[in-house]
Amino acid sequence: MRQSEDSPSPQQPRLPQKIQKSKGQVAARNYKVAVQQLLKFSISSFCARLASEYAYPEHMTQVLWAKEAWKEGCAAYEIEMGFNSEIIQIITHCTSHLTSQVKGEVHSLIENIYGFEHGSRESVQSRNHRLARQLKNKFGLCYRNPGDEKHKVPCSGLFWMKLNQKAANLLWYSNKKDEGVMFEKLFTPFPIPALALVYAAAECYVNEWVDGERIDISFLYGEYKEAYDKHLANLKKFHVRTKDHGILDGILKEINNNGRIHAKVDAADVGERDCLLDDEIHNAIHEYQQ
Repeated sequence: MRQSEDSPSPQQPRLPQKIQKSKGQVAARNYKVAVQQLLKFSISSFCARLASEYAYPEHMTQVLWAKEAWKEGCAAYEIEMGFNSEIIQIITHCTSHLTSQVKGEVHSLIENIYGFEHGSRESVQSRNHRLARQLKNKFGLCYRNPGDEKHKVPCSGLFWMKLNQKAANLLWYSNKKDEGVMFEKLFTPFPIPALALVYAAAECYVNEWVDGERIDISFLYGEYKEAYDKHLANLKKFHVRTKDHGILDGILKEINNNGRIHAKVDAADVGERDCLLDDEIHNAIHEYQQ
């Protein structure tokens, strides 16, 4: 049946408006401020999903998650706005940004926690080499105490490492607007895939010291996917086998709880004596009404 001219046509959502043409790589700054704010939220939502579900999704999955993140942003800001291919490209580009960010934060922590040293002396390089091999052997870096094979000291404290909390605080709980706080449902408890990503970045850094002197190894999107999948499988296996004891559940819950404290999410208790008295509020209302 032909639609009459008087029948209302379905209204299409308005598209993001630019303030300048894109030159080279597409960028958020080319769009109006309102669009930039929406992009900022959508990118945070997208990165939170990468961290909490899977850090190395296929391209079609990235596009799907980017579209859903944009719609989530629209709902959060209570506006209707469509998206174009550039918007999706800007959001999905953050996949490689996340892995680079994780590497940067984790590497500085690993150096401090385990004591890798820069230096040309043979004794220093020999120690770095032994330490790297020790951490690589049988997932030694996943233990709080990696042990000492030479002196027959066993590993202990599986998945109870200092790295857990320190990395989480830097990456997802740095303040009240960080992903671990904004997207509370995804990070309660702390997601296993996020922990696997931290461990994969740690392994990358340890590999840089295998020869005794550090050489840079790329941790860009895809290049450490195999290591990430390995750590993710290990964590999931451990979770299933220890479910009755709640070991990993306790670790993940603690990371989130401590992370929220680090981000200063929960406001300090305010005592009654620190608040306005009822009479003071009543007087203010009376003055307003006069």
